[in-house]
Amino acid sequence: MYHQLTDEALMQLLRNSDAKAFAEIYHRYWERLALRVLKVVHSREDARDIVQEVFVSIWKRRAEIELRGPLIVYLLKSVRNIAIRYIEKNITRNNYLQTLSASIAEEVPDPILHCEYRELQRKLDQAVASLPPKMQEVYLLSRNEKMSYKEIADRLGIAENTVRKQLSNALKSLRAYVSESMMLFLTCLSAKFFFFFLFPSTTFLLFM
Repeated sequence: MYHQLTDEALMQLLRNSDAKAFAEIYHRYWERLALRVLKVVHSREDARDIVQEVFVSIWKRRAEIELRGPLIVYLLKSVRNIAIRYIEKNITRNNYLQTLSASIAEEVPDPILHCEYRELQRKLDQAVASLPPKMQEVYLLSRNEKMSYKEIADRLGIAENTVRKQLSNALKSLRAYVSESMMLFLTCLSAKFFFFFLFPSTTFLLFM
């Protein structure tokens, strides 16, 4: 029965806490959303978590959600917003910007976006170079060589807790240093993602 209902009918039932309607919406759109997010974050686990977070939020807010358009547009916008937060959280990870830029370039080539990317990458490189020597060493061992806290501690002869604090301080410093460039990049990226999620096969002419 539920699989024959329209999205509008399912949302009406969902507002009345109909769990079966929620399950139908989930099964109807989960895979499509996950595939979109996977192209951006390049991690099946993270893509699953992002989509899961959207549906958890929908269930919690089911009585207050008012759609101003198709349900799929609402869902895609929701996963886009969470994906942007994920990117912001991971922006200082080694090679993450490069991987992200390459993945977006395949779908939505845009000279403005890549200009913002290059500026952000330049700022990030400067920020890493400005870190205190020991903090920089800890950061590079973690990001470039993918070493664990214990491995870094053993390599440098310091406590794991010291490694954890040094890395935490390094990330705070890097995010603060690149904050302005990062916001410009994320703002531009956010606009691109909205169209990328909605129209994954659209040509770059749409963004020129």
